[in-house]
Amino acid sequence: MKKLLSAWIVAGLSIYLTSLVLGGEMAFSGFWAVALTALVVGFLNFLLKPLLNLLTCPVYLLTLGLSRFLVSGLILLLASSIIEGFIIGGFWWAVLAAIVIAILTNVIESMLGQKKSGKA
Repeated sequence: MKKLLSAWIVAGLSIYLTSLVLGGEMAFSGFWAVALTALVVGFLNFLLKPLLNLLTCPVYLLTLGLSRFLVSGLILLLASSIIEGFIIGGFWWAVLAAIVIAILTNVIESMLGQKKSGKA
């Protein structure tokens, strides 16, 4: 339970910081919109991302993995259509947001010592 809460907080912080980086192209109505967005994105990643990754497998091979950001962008767009207080400027802004979120999440996790090491 502690890991889940920690992951939710890191995701929320990454999403919020990304909205600051992207300015008006990604905006929230308040704290609860950020928290709900982190929860919904996590839920959508759990439900839809494996299926979308499977469907885009050939594109993944051709782009050497960069298509994963397209899938993450779609997840963010879907979340913005579900959550009333979350606005994103369009598909390419969502893809850029996915890239920034991935970078910030890795940085925050490494700062907190949560980053998984390659050791077994």
